[in-house]
Amino acid sequence: MAEMERYIVTVGEKEHDLKIQSSGNEYLLVNESGEYKIIAEKLAGGRFLMRFGASPEEIIVRPAGGMLNVFIGGRQYDVRVEAYGLAELRRKSGSASGNVKDKFIKTPMPGLVLATEVKPGDEVKKDQTLIIIEAMKMENMIKAPAAGIVRTVFVTAGQAVERYDKLVELE
Repeated sequence: MAEMERYIVTVGEKEHDLKIQSSGNEYLLVNESGEYKIIAEKLAGGRFLMRFGASPEEIIVRPAGGMLNVFIGGRQYDVRVEAYGLAELRRKSGSASGNVKDKFIKTPMPGLVLATEVKPGDEVKKDQTLIIIEAMKMENMIKAPAAGIVRTVFVTAGQAVERYDKLVELE
């Protein structure tokens, strides 16, 4: 099996710390409730056949504005999946008062800059996307921790970045 990857998965308003290890279509999921072995077969149109133990379940997954709409057993769940490092950065960079704790927004993991959504002088709102980075085969939106003005953008599209490289300076 591959190395264990860690994510923060939010379902509704509840966050779950989830570790996933994969080998082909077999997955080992570890969370606060225990370990689960799952076999997943990709079907057409965002559908998957998941086997939890002996019982198969069809699941439909549809992207929806940075979230996923997951349909299981006739019920819909709104799910957000974030790489653990990105989720930690989001938590640490914001504050209850809406002030910027650290004026430098840094990348939580190595990756490739896909797009810069802002330029110096732009006014940004809290949670506005600043930079899009591809890391761990996923597009990660780096968002503003608070409202502010972009002072400097340190990266450009196509640029490789390492963990903790400066991306944007806010004032």
